[in-house]
Amino acid sequence: MIASRLTFISLLTLLTFVLAPVSLDAKRKRRTSPSPLKIVGITTSPVPFAPGHEPMAITVTVELPEKLDQFDLLEVSSLISVPTRRSIRFLVKRQILDTVTIKDGKPRMTTTLLWDGKDQTRKHVPQGTYSYEARAKLMAHEEGFAKVKIVSPFARGTLDVSSPQTLARQAPHLEHVPFVSDEAGPDLLNEEGEDPVVTDSDQPENAGTAEKSEL
Repeated sequence: MIASRLTFISLLTLLTFVLAPVSLDAKRKRRTSPSPLKIVGITTSPVPFAPGHEPMAITVTVELPEKLDQFDLLEVSSLISVPTRRSIRFLVKRQILDTVTIKDGKPRMTTTLLWDGKDQTRKHVPQGTYSYEARAKLMAHEEGFAKVKIVSPFARGTLDVSSPQTLARQAPHLEHVPFVSDEAGPDLLNEEGEDPVVTDSDQPENAGTAEKSEL
């Protein structure tokens, strides 16, 4: 009797050591698989940009999954911060999937976020270079609520802010902003239906544009 129980425990221990690496490999593959939703381009206008004049238009181009029937909204957000990593403004916009275009066989959509050049205290920021993180989310209406289904990797880069004197000496133009896409981390929701990345709990539920400040 005792020998049988010891044999059973030994078998369970052996199975644990055999199956554990398989489970870890599966999680690793899921995290490194390409996302069907990603940011492929960011432009800003005007360039140079100076607070106190027209707002900066941050236009984000998002590549979408091929099948969009189950999705209702595209949300694009951007967190702007100073070099010390202190957040100064959060911009977000939701829109229905009514302006989808096809490029290179892939569906795409553009969204424009407007930044007035102000910080969390609603004061114009000084001249300098500011960091940003942009992200896209596909959402579907379920039981009357907009629920996040797919999130893109982060796109990170910098934004240059000029003084009004600098702006007066240069002609504004459209500039493509270089960015780095963060491919790390899971792109789909977990089994409990929760966004695996930190989400913005107080974002609006209806389509449209909203802003909030982050300290």
